[in-house]
Amino acid sequence: MTEDNIFCYSESYNDDNSFQQKRNRAFNKEVGEKRYYEIEELIEDIMPEQGDLFLKDYWKSVTQEQWKQLFDIPEAKDFKKGFEYISGVKINDEPETIEWNGKKYNKLEFEKRLKELKPLDKLNHEK
Repeated sequence: MTEDNIFCYSESYNDDNSFQQKRNRAFNKEVGEKRYYEIEELIEDIMPEQGDLFLKDYWKSVTQEQWKQLFDIPEAKDFKKGFEYISGVKINDEPETIEWNGKKYNKLEFEKRLKELKPLDKLNHEK
């Protein structure tokens, strides 16, 4: 009998992580049927469409922000080794940085703050 699995793996056969038991699992944890489908929806919202990409190229297309969003799922917070095993991609834990004016900033925070700035043409029209 096969179970429902999302991001589960086993480095050896026929151990507790093998896939021949009836249960709902995500990130090598039993989660129950309701939570399983909630996690499935979260992952569908986060992950890019595979399209015509080969699987190895698909995993390379996952952005740092998407990996972060996956790690934000409570059951996935300690699943880095599993993601790397499944995807074959080395995941960088460090936030991406951007250098500006000789200083390094968190890229996501920097971009967020840039979007919050008013364009210069709007500043000229305000009184």
